[in-house]
Amino acid sequence: MAVLVICLLLFFYFQTKKEQRTVTTQSVTKNVDASLSAYQQFCINNTDANCGDINGFISNQHHGQVILMDTNELDDNIRKQIYSVVSTGYDTNLEVQDANILLDKLYEEKLPDDIIDEQVAIKNDKMKNLHIIPVRKPPYFGKKPVVVIVIDDMGISSKRTADINSLQYPLTSAFLTYGKNLEQQIQKSIQAGHEIMLHTPMEPYTKADIAPDVLTTKMSVEELKKNLKDMLIKFKSIKGINNHMGSKLTEDIDRMIAVMEVLKEQGVFFLDSKTSSKSRAEEAAAKVGIAYAHRHVFLDNNNDKTYILGQLAKVEKLARKNGYAIAIGHPKTQTYAALKEWLPQLAEKEIKLMKLSEAVKILNPYIK
Repeated sequence: MAVLVICLLLFFYFQTKKEQRTVTTQSVTKNVDASLSAYQQFCINNTDANCGDINGFISNQHHGQVILMDTNELDDNIRKQIYSVVSTGYDTNLEVQDANILLDKLYEEKLPDDIIDEQVAIKNDKMKNLHIIPVRKPPYFGKKPVVVIVIDDMGISSKRTADINSLQYPLTSAFLTYGKNLEQQIQKSIQAGHEIMLHTPMEPYTKADIAPDVLTTKMSVEELKKNLKDMLIKFKSIKGINNHMGSKLTEDIDRMIAVMEVLKEQGVFFLDSKTSSKSRAEEAAAKVGIAYAHRHVFLDNNNDKTYILGQLAKVEKLARKNGYAIAIGHPKTQTYAALKEWLPQLAEKEIKLMKLSEAVKILNPYIK
């Protein structure tokens, strides 16, 4: 009899503990827990997100970009590779549960807000009688100002990529290397009239997730060259690449020279996203002798349509002043909405939209 009583007491004790754990889990599911990383919170709040073994990760804080892996749009093998190289230390603590909002926040390292102007007017009356012969002619894009729109981070979200592909204008789409059905998504961009580039993951200063393909300052020159060549193999007949993140790597002159040497072998140009004002990319490109360009404006640091339209107005102003302007955006919801409104207005504004490779040829007339 005593044994039966003890067994019943133990049963009720463990049943109560189980119910408490269930309540706790439900509480966490319904509320944002500041002690959890964004990745952990997302997995708890989205049980169908295919996060893998949540308990295996729950003790670690994963960087925000890992949430991109939980849209079921990446191959399982790629997801495992990303998990295996993610380091700890960065926690977004997002107080949101909507996957679309998460995607809007997680495309890049924090990007600079600077607007890069090509020419600075010099006003000095004493200079009016000087006869100055320029070393070479400034680039001439024609009678109409030219705008280049590059969309980075293509291929991660098939829905976002499809939205951009619905914009059938001569845009330049820069694809990361690890999206699911990458070739199929690229072909749809080409069918939409877009130019394709490799969006090359490079090491940032901020603590961010390391992608399966990445170039870092810890790599030897030989290792870096091999990794870049492996990335380029995934793309057919591209004319250029630009950097994804990369504030740290682009400041490393030796490794940027190595990047440019690979690009020269392949006949590929480099677009500097200018995530660092101290980037050595232009210096490295000149030293190796490859075509180079850089962005002037980031469109969507703030995922707000009014803000993005304001950035596009700045792009127009720069293009009218300098003859051309290069802008970089991302496949965010409001970027898509802003471009959908803005692109049909270009003809009336007498602004020419140009693919990046065409602009690069004009900017680098001495490089074949």
